Amino acid sequence: MKSVRSTERTRQLRTTEEPSIDPAGSVKKTTRKPISAPEISYSRSEKTFDELQFKYAILLDVPVEEVNNEKLFQFIESWYGTPYRYGGFTKEGIDCSGFAQAFMSSIYQVNVPRISAEQYNQTKRISRRELREGDLVFFKTSGTSISHVGIYLRNNKFVHASTTGGVMINDLNDDYYARRFAGSGRVK
Repeated sequence: MKSVRSTERTRQLRTTEEPSIDPAGSVKKTTRKPISAPEISYSRSEKTFDELQFKYAILLDVPVEEVNNEKLFQFIESWYGTPYRYGGFTKEGIDCSGFAQAFMSSIYQVNVPRISAEQYNQTKRISRRELREGDLVFFKTSGTSISHVGIYLRNNKFVHASTTGGVMINDLNDDYYARRFAGSGRVK
């Protein structure tokens, strides 16, 4: 529990005293007004590429020098943490196939269908060992048909819109995804 002195000091740091002046110009009692916080932008897209390289090198477990596609990582950063929303296609919420569609269109100027099963059908099958940045990875998360898609990055890592964590990076070897992996494909 905070002491009264500590609480009062915190209040002083967050407020400033200003006298109030009536219309006749005489000074009335002093009142406390909150100090406005400076305008600070926390926009994800304003990080320098050096900062993004460092962040994504850690997430992908690769040397910083391998994180070199600035457009791709700026795009991922702008969506990172966006919540999952079935059928969503905005920064307020997006689903896996919508994210894959936006990614492919923005980064590679390639149009893919809106539904993960249709995306699967429009790709050329490739093995896991052939995966390279930008290939699609597919999963059967509910039942026996394709129901989830992500975009392969490198080092067994992929970016996707997860129902539990929103847009994030996971490893294909994570138990959940390894058990549900259905195949990978390269857009034709």
